[in-house]
Amino acid sequence: MKNIMSLLVAFLFLFGCENVPIDVGIVEGKVTIGPLCGNIPTMTTGTNPCGFTDEQMNQVYSKYKVAIYSVNSPKVVLKEVVLNRTGTFSFEVPTGGYSVEVLIPQGSAATTQLGSELKKMVSISKSKVTTISLNVNTGIQ
Repeated sequence: MKNIMSLLVAFLFLFGCENVPIDVGIVEGKVTIGPLCGNIPTMTTGTNPCGFTDEQMNQVYSKYKVAIYSVNSPKVVLKEVVLNRTGTFSFEVPTGGYSVEVLIPQGSAATTQLGSELKKMVSISKSKVTTISLNVNTGIQ
């Protein structure tokens, strides 16, 4: 009898939770970090006015992370990603309220710079994509 009960518990554990639907949505966005160099020539335009290589841009952006927190547990990171040169990110999370924040490297002045928008509150709805933008002002002049 004990063996049958153990088998039943194992069966329910393995197969009983498989089809439980979870309502999820997506928050995606882009982090812009800049300026990246001072005294930019007036003829330079675009998303890379300093003329950095892709590898150099990856080095700059990879120092930053984006984290998502539930409003119910604001001190617990649910997920985080390291940025690449595009600055884009995406999280699939259950429906609800969240805080999305750029995690600044230690010693960076960006947290106190005017024009930095490092954190946003979002509400995630079932099967919807919520798009946000975050900005890091490096203070380089």
